[in-house]
Amino acid sequence: MDEEKKQSLLRILYVTIFLNATGLGTCTFLLPVFAETLGASYTDLGVIGAVGNVAYTVITLACGLLLDKYERGRLYLIFTFAAALTITLFVFTSTIQQLTLMRGLLGVFSATFWVSASTLTADISPKRTLTQSMGRYNLAWITGFTVGPLIGGMIIKAYGFQALFKSLASLLYLSLIVIAIRFRGRVELRTESKTGSIDLGSLRNLLLSYATLLPFTLVLGIYMAIMPGHMSVVGLSSSLIGFLITMTNGVRGLMFMYVGRFVGWGTRKSISAAAVLLAASMFLARMAAGLVGFALPLFLYGVGSGIMTPVVLDFIAKRTSKEALGSAMGLHEGVYGVGMFIGPFFGGLIADLYGASTMYALLVGVSLLVLPLGYLMTAPARSSQRTSTL
Repeated sequence: MDEEKKQSLLRILYVTIFLNATGLGTCTFLLPVFAETLGASYTDLGVIGAVGNVAYTVITLACGLLLDKYERGRLYLIFTFAAALTITLFVFTSTIQQLTLMRGLLGVFSATFWVSASTLTADISPKRTLTQSMGRYNLAWITGFTVGPLIGGMIIKAYGFQALFKSLASLLYLSLIVIAIRFRGRVELRTESKTGSIDLGSLRNLLLSYATLLPFTLVLGIYMAIMPGHMSVVGLSSSLIGFLITMTNGVRGLMFMYVGRFVGWGTRKSISAAAVLLAASMFLARMAAGLVGFALPLFLYGVGSGIMTPVVLDFIAKRTSKEALGSAMGLHEGVYGVGMFIGPFFGGLIADLYGASTMYALLVGVSLLVLPLGYLMTAPARSSQRTSTL
């Protein structure tokens, strides 16, 4: 496949990533607000988030194996259809128990989307433009994360949650049509793997990369599963919560646009800066109240996470063969699932027992764990093929 055709396919892929991420991301972000209207406690919010992320973790690993064994474009089509059906089912959800079950199902098909989308991006992209391609992949989904919650909050305020879920499902059905017409028939993406097993030897050098991500994903889990509900508890409306999430994700997207510069500046320096920003964000979130009180910590979180996410993903993608891309991306997303399970589950319990301020204080220390892990990840002996890590 020539480079011009690859770039054309990538552009189509980015459109579907935007649509899928808008639907899945907005649903995930605003579910805690929906849960709070059903009477959920902090513990309930944590359990709901944890259930979704357990499912996410398990499926990421299985999905990675499938993508290394079967045709990737066809699987992406199937996964998008399943995700669209899942969001449609939220229209009929009315109790905490039903919501917990549906959050697990959402975790399943969110996992298949993220693993397949990142794998396809890395697979199609020419090697010399991989950093740029992964940056645009991140920009595509974060744009959906940015516009979705703001518009979603407005839809909730004007028409209610059922209208929100119908709107989000329609985005995935539109993506399904684009994949079927413009993407699926134009490319066959099949690897040489016959067994679908993970090549641990090829991934062994990436283990510290995954370990470095883990503390960050604990914070991310709280941000996605508990903070929106916490903001609702302290009196912010759904439209203001949507605005704050949009602002945060907009900042993350702005950082994604400069991933090449962060990689050039140095992976170690970038990760260290991200860790400090995340710690500062959680420190300020301890006593946050009102729109202004939450704006600064969420802005700092947006900057920190906007550096952390694409820099580590770029580090992993450049050190993985095409034959092992599905497994590497599956394990990458699996780490997110583990952290986003542990964070909400224990964070919700701590917030109920000792208060939300204690939960955020503990996350300051968790954020700073990234510093030593990032140093080890970028040590010369760990990265013989590294590009500008120091």
